[in-house]
Order: sequence, then structure tokens, then C-alpha cells
Amino acid sequence: MELEMIQMNLFFAAILLFFGLYAIMRKPNLIKIIIGLEIMAKAALLSFIGSGGASIQSVVIIVIAIDAIVAAIALSIVVNVWKQNKTLDVGKITRLRG
Repeated sequence: MELEMIQMNLFFAAILLFFGLYAIMRKPNLIKIIIGLEIMAKAALLSFIGSGGASIQSVVIIVIAIDAIVAAIALSIVVNVWKQNKTLDVGKITRLRG
């Protein structure tokens, strides 16, 4: 019974990982790339929780908090890129300015 639950958690983590990878590879928009990275991070956390048990929960909460901070910084960088270039298309961004 326990092995089936771990396998199901890892299966859902693999599906989330695929969706995140699809969002990164398919869409040239910076916001969609960040969302794909966040989905992939949550898939890694799901597999970590599924295989770890109750002792892993405190580590996962800390990682989620750090992940939220990283997402906020990435979105602030996206806002600055939009202000400078008026586009979020990765192929059209030619130079970065401070």
C-alpha cells in the first residue's frame, strides 16, 4: 500500500515536471518561462515529500519560502525588462541595461 502511494506521488511529480518543461520550451514569453520553472520546482518538492516522509516537511516549507522569494525577484526583473524593451519575447530582447 505504501509503495503504491509513493509511486503515485512520483507519477504526479513527473507529470508536473513535464508540464513545466513544456512551458519553458514552447513559450518564448518570460512570464510563462518563470511559471514553468515554478511548476518544475513544485514537482521536485512533491517527489521529495513523497519519498521522504514526515521529517522532510520542515525542509520543504523552507524551500517553498525561498522559492517564493526567487519568484518575486524574477518577476521584478521581468518588469524591468518590460520597461526597457516593451516586450517580453525572449527572441526580441537584444540588450540588458541597468
